[in-house]
Amino acid sequence: MTKRKLLLLVIVVVVLAAAGITAVVLSTGSDDSASKPCDIPDSVREQPASAKTAPGGGGIEVAEKGVSSSGLASMGAVLHNTSDLVAYRTRVTLKVVVSVDGLPPGPIQGPSMTMEIPVMLPGQRVGVGRPLINVSATNKVTSADVDLQTTTWLPNGALGGFAPTADTYDSTSRVHSSPPADAVRYTEKSTNCRALSSRRTAVVFRDATGKIVGGDLVPPDGKGNPAGSTQQPPASPSCSTGERSTWIVPLQNIPQNADDKRTELYSYCDLNAPKPDVNDVY
Repeated sequence: MTKRKLLLLVIVVVVLAAAGITAVVLSTGSDDSASKPCDIPDSVREQPASAKTAPGGGGIEVAEKGVSSSGLASMGAVLHNTSDLVAYRTRVTLKVVVSVDGLPPGPIQGPSMTMEIPVMLPGQRVGVGRPLINVSATNKVTSADVDLQTTTWLPNGALGGFAPTADTYDSTSRVHSSPPADAVRYTEKSTNCRALSSRRTAVVFRDATGKIVGGDLVPPDGKGNPAGSTQQPPASPSCSTGERSTWIVPLQNIPQNADDKRTELYSYCDLNAPKPDVNDVY
């Protein structure tokens, strides 16, 4: 073999070897199988400010509200974040005005209930609800309102890949008993990269025209299930990653004029569990 042929052979071997090494490097560098760390923070610094007005414009608004007219009257409402910021741990108070037979004419402030919505992303709508007062032959609710209190405004993206949990109504079973045993079953789906903390599930009831006729905020996953029920909790808890079929048992019987197919559910998923939790206090 001549020196020239030998030199060419060496060059070919070196080039092939280099190509092989390059292929290995490229293959290793393009491997997407490695898991990425979850970017949803465990907590953020809370700086409560007015929920009505966000820096830069917009704020939390009451888009709809309504109250049931009999029994243990409950109020339901839908709030709307019209700002470009994230509203974190928004506090609101539901309150009613009642009239009572036998007392001088005029409105009387009834009981109120305060609750906290964990997260409202820009443009998002979230339901709230709770039973407030017993309605009887001697008293009636004349008006209901939502008092918007405080929230922590965060830049859009401050919660990483946080996404609202999607709740899809499935069915309703009505069992008129004492205590109430009506149940609302729904499918919950979370695409978040880690399990979040469940702070109850809000339900808003509507009549056949779409008008809100009540609401509640109760533990999901069969907690509060009536004694003797054969239903079992889902395999994974509410606000976990993935999909599950679960249900709630409202504190009161579902309003008789509610159109079951129009029932709306909202899982309250938070970064962590606050102590004490205002949503656990009735």
